[in-house]
Amino acid sequence: MKLIYYTKTTLKGMISNGVLTILYFILFPVLLASFMGFFQKAITESPLKLKTLKVQINDMDNSNMSKDLIAFLESDDMKELVLITDKKANIEILIPKGYERNVVSLKGGKININKLGEGFNNSTNTLKTILDKYHEGLYINLSGGSNKNLQTITENSVVEKIDINSKKSSTTYEKMAASMISFVISMLILGLIQSNYTESSINFDKRIKSTPITKNQYFYYDSFALLVYSTIIISGYVFFFRIIGISFKGSIFPLITLILTTSILVVSISKCIYTFFGAVYGKVVGILVFTFPILGMVESFTGAGAELRILDPTHYISKLFTLYNLNGNFSLNNKDLILILCFSLILFMISVLKITLSKGGRRCA
Repeated sequence: MKLIYYTKTTLKGMISNGVLTILYFILFPVLLASFMGFFQKAITESPLKLKTLKVQINDMDNSNMSKDLIAFLESDDMKELVLITDKKANIEILIPKGYERNVVSLKGGKININKLGEGFNNSTNTLKTILDKYHEGLYINLSGGSNKNLQTITENSVVEKIDINSKKSSTTYEKMAASMISFVISMLILGLIQSNYTESSINFDKRIKSTPITKNQYFYYDSFALLVYSTIIISGYVFFFRIIGISFKGSIFPLITLILTTSILVVSISKCIYTFFGAVYGKVVGILVFTFPILGMVESFTGAGAELRILDPTHYISKLFTLYNLNGNFSLNNKDLILILCFSLILFMISVLKITLSKGGRRCA
């Protein structure tokens, strides 16, 4: 009964500040994610200038003609569009076995352009057009300029097909919606920490503690109430994007699992900070946690800060939601889910141990 009472009281407090809660924890992150998604899309898809493509070439034919094609791509005329590399390529050009034989015999061939990442659509399509024209000129030279063979050009292209096979990737809006989960988490953690130090919260804690209840029981009740609260907030953010069809459109069970995992992380971090620190230091630590998503924003636009992100537990939550957007589940990255759950469990157990060993002394301020 005490658990139900405590949970109901916590949720009533949330409902009494319903408008502020929705604006702060749901609508603000939603608007910010939408704006950043639009801004990043405008940057990556700008038609005003073609970006240089980092191209990896896989020559399976290893013939004179395939080498001529590679030399053409490495020429000065192509250097503003194409940079041949073996590392961190944007696209892969696959020259299949039998390429030269098919070209010489005018039977047509096939070249695959495989996109290895997001963006670069305009540059990739431009490269495709250039390769079409390159082989068209090659075909004309091989035909000898005869009318009969020139007629063949319109019926049979040397390069029968240039495929652009894109790896499945998130849209900019899906990417930002998943990335902003970190922001929602940090806001929740900071909000829960600050609320624990308010006078009304302290008075409510005193009333609860005046009842025949152990400190451990009180800790469990409070953690459960905060878990319910966090689940509602995170669900509101996630299902907003799902309902309007922008993001988080996969299977419902993995999505609920991710929401619960995220809520557990929020509760374990906030309770651990509140248990070990007084009001002053606790709020400072909460503000430090709040800065975590800033690293994610910097990394999204500049690529910097990736080394520090590995220390941020919210980063792994964002990765799981990003993977969910791609595949509708997170089965390919269960290790991050297990890592988050283990990290949360360790923090929770440390907090319980601290409370168990505590003699009721006043926390340091």
